[in-house]
Amino acid sequence: MNRALTLGLVLFVSCSGRDAKQPIRSAAQDESLIRNMIVSLQATLAKAYNVGGIDTDSLMDAYYEKDIYYVTPWGSSEPLDSTKARLRSAMPHVKDFDNSIENLEVKVYGDGAYAGFILRQNYTVDGVLLEEYLPTTLILERRGDGWKIVRLHRSTDYETFQQWIALQKRREASNQSRRPR
Repeated sequence: MNRALTLGLVLFVSCSGRDAKQPIRSAAQDESLIRNMIVSLQATLAKAYNVGGIDTDSLMDAYYEKDIYYVTPWGSSEPLDSTKARLRSAMPHVKDFDNSIENLEVKVYGDGAYAGFILRQNYTVDGVLLEEYLPTTLILERRGDGWKIVRLHRSTDYETFQQWIALQKRREASNQSRRPR
């Protein structure tokens, strides 16, 4: 009897605060759901860059909480609207986009979770090849029967950062050569 009462109390506490319609999943099921979510997001971004026809603003809204801040590899923090604008402005310049996810680790803690992985992105920007190595951390919160990314932090390695600097210098030189004298 005492064990049944203890088990009932544990179940009550673990389910309290949840929507009665929300299915109860194991942590392993939620971790699998989050892994699939991350893979789907990256595949859809690749399709947006390569094929087009995808509203990237709606894509971001589907995966990210609206008040998220993205900590960029260059050390600044930007709201989701700035990230959306940056994606829209980059689309016409990016060709042959490819990405892969390495070492994806997901851990769920009740209604919170984190995911850590290496994102590799290869593409050309205005004809210049970039090969990015981006260690990425996501913090997620349960939203209904799904998950939303509430924090994103991305860093990079020295070589990737040097590629970005070279691209920026090339763009500045190109802009200066177009200016009337």
